[in-house]
Amino acid sequence: MSQSKRDAVYEFIRERIVMGRYRPGDLLDEQTLADENGVSRTPVREALRRLVEEGLVQVLPRRGVLVSQISLKTINDMMEARYLIEPFLLRKGFRQLDSGRLAEFRAQEKTKLMAGDTRVERSVEDSDTSLHLYLTGAGSNDYLADTMRRLMTQNQRMRAITSSLNGDRVLESRHEHVAILDKVIDGDLDGAIDELQDHLRRSRASYDRLGDFNHEYFSL
Repeated sequence: MSQSKRDAVYEFIRERIVMGRYRPGDLLDEQTLADENGVSRTPVREALRRLVEEGLVQVLPRRGVLVSQISLKTINDMMEARYLIEPFLLRKGFRQLDSGRLAEFRAQEKTKLMAGDTRVERSVEDSDTSLHLYLTGAGSNDYLADTMRRLMTQNQRMRAITSSLNGDRVLESRHEHVAILDKVIDGDLDGAIDELQDHLRRSRASYDRLGDFNHEYFSL
């Protein structure tokens, strides 16, 4: 079994969890997943082990592998961690950010704003995740970079819900991204940190309001 095939099985399962096709509490059957991907159960097991490490699935005795639940505490913990880690990493790697790459991110956000685009892209193409990981990735801290990837994976699940309930929040988030990028491009570190923190506060508030919808996707 090639590495590319193993990765494809992993991405197949991960995509469906992040985008909500597999919901919290769903039982994932190894043989069914193997049949759907035309592989043996071995790469499926390997993929599920990776997803356990990312916190997307959990193994329960006598029940099997289930898609991890999401609670309001999970959301608050995730956003609290992001609020602490992202400004630190942005500050640490600020001078290493590439102006051309920053301009590309800004142009993408402006294009989507002009189009009124409220979609949340497939997880492997998600511009929100790509932007946040880029802004924090120049900090050159492998442990925190790994933590950021895990946090943004969970964040994608939240955004998939909020986009269906409140499309305006997606557009607001794009405006906030542009504001962050403007400060970074101008070389205004303190201003960029302020805009980033404001963006994270607003995102957290939008996730907190999920409780008002009593959405079936997560538990209180």
